[in-house]
Amino acid sequence: MSGKTTYDFFSSARLTACCCLIISMFTQSTAGTFDGIDDKPGKPSENTGCETETSATDFGSYGTPTHMMDFGDIEMQTDMADFGDYKIETGKTDSDIIVIAIHGGKIERGTTELACALSSHNNYNYYSYQGVKSKENLALHVASDQFAEPTALKMVSESKTTLSIHGCTGLREFTYVGGLDTELGNKIKDALTRYGFTVLPAPEHLAGTAKNNIANRNRRGAGIQLEISKGLRARFLSGDNDSLKNYVLAISEAVNSI
Repeated sequence: MSGKTTYDFFSSARLTACCCLIISMFTQSTAGTFDGIDDKPGKPSENTGCETETSATDFGSYGTPTHMMDFGDIEMQTDMADFGDYKIETGKTDSDIIVIAIHGGKIERGTTELACALSSHNNYNYYSYQGVKSKENLALHVASDQFAEPTALKMVSESKTTLSIHGCTGLREFTYVGGLDTELGNKIKDALTRYGFTVLPAPEHLAGTAKNNIANRNRRGAGIQLEISKGLRARFLSGDNDSLKNYVLAISEAVNSI
């Protein structure tokens, strides 16, 4: 783990780095596209096969990617460890809430950026496992009920509330809200709906209900798993700051009401 560096999330340097990361993700030409909500045959292991790498045009048609939001001056202290094919980024605060993206970077695009935005806005703890290979990042996808990276397990186990951010297939803009924390899940569903977002019933294999799912391995044994469609993530990364900001505000409102 590298030494700690303090960033202002909304500083020009931080935003430039994030935008460069997103742009580099879009420019990778890889195989596999999806046009259905749940177009994987059969019944996969929980959260397995939810998303694959997409071609550059799948996200690129939405315009220049950015996720700048005007939430004010917020600093988030992060550590970054580079393991070659993947990186692990963490931000530790005094919060008992953590936002994680275990399929971040190029594995399920846009999940790292959303997790970082949620964490920064609320000063929540933050964890992101980021695929950074030039291609075949799907090989780094580990199912949520099998994910056992030590730093993630430790940070989640010390937290009271967990938000696990994932990407699922589907060109429509929607969110599946799962996990064993049904009380918070219902609050998030209500908040997203009030802010104009579509929430659909989660299919069984994406419902995040396994006890050993990383989302449910916090102090209360119950967390939240958010599965966000490719269409909605593409909008967030397109420069539509209002949509991303409203999504962050909706979830923040629900979580901070508990």
